[in-house]
Amino acid sequence: MARTAPPSNAALAEALFRLADREPPGERRLALLRAGYSAMDAPGPVRRRVLAEAPPWLEPLLGQLLACPGEGALAAAVERLAGGSARRRRPARERFLSRAEVDGVLAGAPEPLRPGLLRGAFHWHTRDSDGHATLETMARACHRRGAFWAVVADHSRGLEVASGLDAEGVRLQRRRLRRWNDRYGDELLLIQGLEVEILEDGTVDVPAVERDALDVVVAAVHRELGPERDQTARLLRAVTSPGVHVLAHPRGRLFQHRPGIRARWERVFAACAEAGVAVEINGFPRRQDLDWELARLAVEAGCDLLLASDAHAVPHLEYDRYALAIAVRAGVPAERILNLRRADVFLDWLAAG
Repeated sequence: MARTAPPSNAALAEALFRLADREPPGERRLALLRAGYSAMDAPGPVRRRVLAEAPPWLEPLLGQLLACPGEGALAAAVERLAGGSARRRRPARERFLSRAEVDGVLAGAPEPLRPGLLRGAFHWHTRDSDGHATLETMARACHRRGAFWAVVADHSRGLEVASGLDAEGVRLQRRRLRRWNDRYGDELLLIQGLEVEILEDGTVDVPAVERDALDVVVAAVHRELGPERDQTARLLRAVTSPGVHVLAHPRGRLFQHRPGIRARWERVFAACAEAGVAVEINGFPRRQDLDWELARLAVEAGCDLLLASDAHAVPHLEYDRYALAIAVRAGVPAERILNLRRADVFLDWLAAG
């Protein structure tokens, strides 16, 4: 008789999150949440990692879950442990990949979509806004990872909590970027982007004359992110604004906390394709935005895609692997992924926009 496969890391994480959902705020809830995140982020078998990080009182419960012979048995165990009151999966946890799932998807990826073929490292931050490393440190890390070109995209001033760049800050960063390219541009070409804020009415917070001085304008939503109202018009105005090149993490979703905005995505993606605006797949593990279903919809609408790590520190640069795994799961053709192009081809794409 064939053995039943043990529950996946993602299934175990969801079981722990569901048990946490029924707990009031306090240490028990926090411990269950930590264990769930640990399972989501584990690169391999989760047992030792989760048990090592759990408080003693949680170990017997984890042992029960880990001993389940399959995902059906795991679901039944959660229902029993919750007294029949375990809530269903929250919308803010739907269509996220665990680290182990990312590795599995990429292990079976078609040859044109292997991680080692990515030429461009797109959308990362530095100390100039809310990152933790200098421009030069991040650039060297991109080069070590095999990139030939890289787009820094610090925040604009519109996102106050990120201490973003004003026009003078952009100018000073551009000076440092040029010094890098003068010395190392043949090995890694640095391209200056700016993550500008899409305001509530769909305008962007950086004037057109300042946008024209940037290589890449990356427009994103960070406020008014509730799903209560349709925000199609807001996004349409943003992506048709002159000088906007990329729509970043379009839904603004955040794992466990918010499902993101609601829009008629067919219309948004059609407008992006018509305007020559690329759509980002943000691989930061808590974002994963677009998910694979919306990524497939963007491709069907004719959009080009950019895979982003949204790195705020050197270790985060590997998060473009999550974005690539989402693209693979969505069936995105390699020719639609701009990170796979040479630097000169990517610059031609920017110029055409």
